[in-house]
Amino acid sequence: MRDFFRSIKFKLILCIIALAIGIMLYALSQAGYSVGSSKAVNTLAMPFRYASTAVYNGLDKGVSYIFSSKKYYEENLELQDEINRLRNELVDYENTRAELNELKKFMGIKERHSDYVLSPPCRVLSYSANDPFCSFMIDKGSRDGISVGDPVVTSAGLVGAVSELSEKYCTVKTILSPELSVGIKVQNKGDTGILEGNIKYAVDGLSQIIYLPKDTKIKAGDTIITTGTSGLFPAGYLVGTVKETDAADSGISFYASVIPFADVRKLSSVMVVTDFEGKGESEDDYKNAGENTEGGEAVTEAAVPQKKGESDGN
Repeated sequence: MRDFFRSIKFKLILCIIALAIGIMLYALSQAGYSVGSSKAVNTLAMPFRYASTAVYNGLDKGVSYIFSSKKYYEENLELQDEINRLRNELVDYENTRAELNELKKFMGIKERHSDYVLSPPCRVLSYSANDPFCSFMIDKGSRDGISVGDPVVTSAGLVGAVSELSEKYCTVKTILSPELSVGIKVQNKGDTGILEGNIKYAVDGLSQIIYLPKDTKIKAGDTIITTGTSGLFPAGYLVGTVKETDAADSGISFYASVIPFADVRKLSSVMVVTDFEGKGESEDDYKNAGENTEGGEAVTEAAVPQKKGESDGN
């Protein structure tokens, strides 16, 4: 091996390599112009030109990428911030539009019932876990003028009543619950009764009218409204439609299942009626009237004999 490095052959190879390197460097210095008129020299130099140009371009791109990466990174952050801002604006727009739609619906309540004092629209925060009667929490409370026992409504119909209260939130017991009783009557008729929930019907989003006499005239398709006789619920507010009637297990009385106009299982917003004409006027005459204190019990509106001079069901 030592003899090879001392041989003329090795020295000749070194000369060829040196010549090739010289030609390549000269080609680079001339920026791609012809090295000379010799075709052989040009042919020999061509691969080195291509190689050197490729190396140069690669190095140039690498250096440009290194110096530009920070700029690209900063621009990407700015674009991401802009996307987040636009996304938040879209969410705000959708929320505002939903609130306006709800306000438009609730304006109809005030138009139909000018004596009502209504809370601001209340957002349904969550339904109570493991409650088959669909009680739920809303984002308004005592600081918004709400009291325990206040009726809760939508533009479609009666939902229930406030059962528990804090400063910022309250819990609503729905008309599907057996703990909430509401005096009702058939619209444009004199038939009255008590609306009270039942587990049998609650699973299907229904309530029921109990203790109907055998000769009741209530029938499927009748529209049910509140009587307002207790002072706990306003008179004449829509409740639902009679689905069917049947005899109670005792055989002494009848009952009717009711489809509420407001599907209490799928609510997103409601309103609380904080005051109305006749509120509390007969409250002492009814059992379980409920107290206007935090954590009060469910409100009950039970039927009692009419006072002399009062019209039937009012």
